[in-house]
Amino acid sequence: MTHLKFIRTTHDNNGRCRSFPPEARRFWREHGAVVGETLRPETPLTLAEIVTASREYALECPESCLSQILDEERIAWCLIKLLQYDMVGIVVEVVSAANVIH
Repeated sequence: MTHLKFIRTTHDNNGRCRSFPPEARRFWREHGAVVGETLRPETPLTLAEIVTASREYALECPESCLSQILDEERIAWCLIKLLQYDMVGIVVEVVSAANVIH
């Protein structure tokens, strides 16, 4: 079984912010920050984990997403756009059937 997970790729290995085109930065500010801020480069998360983390982030920082609806569809849309801008990456984890809890 495979698990599709996502990581944040906005910074290089030295911790410096990578350069992005203006439209990518605008998308981050207007739509993607809530999702992007929940992601880390060292801890890949599944879509379900990102949905939960984004909602928790919104509760902790309500000023960051006053007008955003944080349903699974919107979060998935944000992830797709962040992937297109190379601000998020994909990690595929293979889990053996013996390690899966039913």
